[in-house]
Amino acid sequence: MTRYQTLTGMLDAASQTAGEIGFIDGANDERRLSYRLLQRAAHRMLAVLQAEGAAAGEPLVIFVPDTLRFLQFFWAGLYGGLVPVPVAAGATNAHLDKLVRVWRHMGEPRLVMDAKHLARVRTFLEDAGEPETAEHLAARVISDEPSAVETEARPANVSGQDTAFIQFSSGSTGDPKGVVLTHANVLANVDAISAGSDLGEHEIALSWMPLTHDMGLIGFHLTLVYSAFTHYLMTPDLFARRPLLWLEKASEKGATLLCSPNFGYRHTLRAISARGLPADLDLSAVRLIYNGAEPISAGLAREFLTTLAPCGLSESVMFCVYGMAEASLAASFPPAGRGLASISVAPGRLGVGDTIEPSTAANAIELVDLGQPVQGAAVRIVDANEAALAADRVGHVWIRGANVTAGYYDNPEANAAAQRGDGWLATGDLGFVHDGNLFITGRAKDIIFVGGANFYPQDIEAVAAGAPQIELGKIAAAGVRTPGAEADALILFVVFRGHDEDFVPIARNVAQYVNQQTGLVVDRVVPIERMPKTTSGKLQRAELASAFVAGDYSDRLGALEALMVTGETPTAADSTADEASAATLLAGICHEVAPDKQIGPDDNLFEVGLSSLELAQIHEGIEAQWPDRLEVTDLFDYPTINDLAEVLDGSSASS
Repeated sequence: MTRYQTLTGMLDAASQTAGEIGFIDGANDERRLSYRLLQRAAHRMLAVLQAEGAAAGEPLVIFVPDTLRFLQFFWAGLYGGLVPVPVAAGATNAHLDKLVRVWRHMGEPRLVMDAKHLARVRTFLEDAGEPETAEHLAARVISDEPSAVETEARPANVSGQDTAFIQFSSGSTGDPKGVVLTHANVLANVDAISAGSDLGEHEIALSWMPLTHDMGLIGFHLTLVYSAFTHYLMTPDLFARRPLLWLEKASEKGATLLCSPNFGYRHTLRAISARGLPADLDLSAVRLIYNGAEPISAGLAREFLTTLAPCGLSESVMFCVYGMAEASLAASFPPAGRGLASISVAPGRLGVGDTIEPSTAANAIELVDLGQPVQGAAVRIVDANEAALAADRVGHVWIRGANVTAGYYDNPEANAAAQRGDGWLATGDLGFVHDGNLFITGRAKDIIFVGGANFYPQDIEAVAAGAPQIELGKIAAAGVRTPGAEADALILFVVFRGHDEDFVPIARNVAQYVNQQTGLVVDRVVPIERMPKTTSGKLQRAELASAFVAGDYSDRLGALEALMVTGETPTAADSTADEASAATLLAGICHEVAPDKQIGPDDNLFEVGLSSLELAQIHEGIEAQWPDRLEVTDLFDYPTINDLAEVLDGSSASS
């Protein structure tokens, strides 16, 4: 039994304490808000919403980039009995398309939005030939900086069984899946997270995760409000631009709790490699770093811990967890403070019903121990016929508990696919239980069947990243089943922006490397301009496979095969780039990051409406093409494509 019946009751209690939230917007730019003032601000915003006609039970889409204002409207919705629907605010077509789809799926409710994003979504709809929809949506928008109203807020009487808010999964595009969470669901999970984390009396948390993500909102806001702990929220784009500031602020604040998925550790390590460790960095206060939200790389986690050990970071802090929006957040936790644990198993024996085989071979797959179900929850592993499986056998992962959603909003097909009766919910993941602990092997829909064995794309991708000119995150593996075939064709997709003749040796090398390391035969290596991802950065392998089957890459693959037959595969030493080559590649990088913006060769990157995150992604693209040539700060000195090309061409000539 949790100590509160509703989330608003939780904030009411926190408002009587000295706890507060720090909003980190820059190295020397921080706002602070006590829980008492957050409660008052929420009531003011509720009065605004009610003056606009919003009533209890209605959805309220929140598309607000400012973290403080997001929380004001989120809590206003909760106090008024409305149903907040957080959607990540971004300027890309993917962000805008998701917003429109979610808005339609929810019945075209009111939206809270800033003026800049309203202008963008209107343009997006008008360009799509829907000017009437643009006008209708705009008429439903409430400004995130509204004028004060004279009327008082009228808080609703809410119960634990009322819907608190709806979380849309990160890949919710064509088929929106809104996870409905009640106050009771969330409070059960927050209580379980607190117990499973062995939280003390005076924790200090710091997070850069967006509040539209379950780890950001539930893990690093609501869980902290539950115990009235002071916590700090850094904007995600600030982390993208200055990843070391995350650690510097953790040191400055004496943070005990941090979090990050895989890509955050990689991004931070790259910054350390380029700049070195910040002076006087002290991370000895850190007790737990929650590692989740995407498949966990044990090697990357170890590298992060080893790199930061000189700063006092203990190897016991890595807290590898399993969860999902359908579980509110957390589904399983290891013992707090145990640190990273894993086992290595033989590849090719990870299909549904297979018994795992521990292995010490070089090609063994290392899987991370994700602990046991959190308090009040349960996990079951089942076979293809939904019969429970014994320990050490791979199967479909089901979850059940007071924290688990009762279903998706207005989506009977998704509910039928996930709900299994008696409260069980199919997660879509595959895994097994070993020594009482859960291990996840991958997503059921992504598994590749080759040579009578099952393989997970992330394992193949990790191997392929060891080949020359291949980078993890820029390669995707997918299985394509042609009509009548008994196995999948293994297709590798590689991000490449250049001439076909330059890609031929790359394709040959990566195919040979994967074959040598795994024994698998790569059927095709396909160059692509951009890697399709969800708005939270997860690879969409199925989209690539569908495009391959549809013949989208046929012409280019034909040209590549012709080059391979004729042997015209010049190396970098055989060819000389003309002066336009760097500019062409840079333009391609900019287009991949911001396809909705027309960036000319002399346009200032800081004046065309790019976000800090997009600027950081452009630098990552430059780093991948020209390693160790430019720091992210060089973009300020060389802000146009032509400026950057001149520097890169010059450095090439002098290197």
